[in-house]
Amino acid sequence: MATAWTSICIAQVIGLGGAAWLSGNIASLSLITIPTLLNSQTQSQSQSQSTPLSSRTLALQWRHTYELGKAQNRPISAVIASSFAYLAFKSRTGGPRNVVAMYGLAALLTVGIAPFTVLVMRGVNESLIGLSEGDGKDREGEDEVRGLLERWARLNGVRSLLPFVGGVVGAFAVLT
Repeated sequence: MATAWTSICIAQVIGLGGAAWLSGNIASLSLITIPTLLNSQTQSQSQSQSTPLSSRTLALQWRHTYELGKAQNRPISAVIASSFAYLAFKSRTGGPRNVVAMYGLAALLTVGIAPFTVLVMRGVNESLIGLSEGDGKDREGEDEVRGLLERWARLNGVRSLLPFVGGVVGAFAVLT
């Protein structure tokens, strides 16, 4: 019996800690990375002796960051969601039914970053990827990249709330 209790505690730590970490990891892109990219372009334009960053370079920097985040966060969200799903499975007998539902919801919210990306962010992502592959010489593209990055940061901020809310729901399940 101690082994089952230990596995439940480990799953709770992975689920709750992981959801909080993942939320912060995703939010940091909107709160730190994108403003830094936009600021680096503004600063390079204001310094007369340096060549301003092209819109393609800015889009390419975003793309590298996006690809790294995608490669890292999808499997991490799957592990966290699996922890919550395991807790839902273990809670189905001998506990309140709402605990099973809460753990299940926590799992869905946490892994929901992937469908959110596909369903809500696809257009912005495809536009930025397309601009990262262009020549980036036109001034109009510069404003477009800036606008797309600002929009992406807002959508990504919303996406970061999915694992956060999943963690909160999971915490309520633990305390129930």
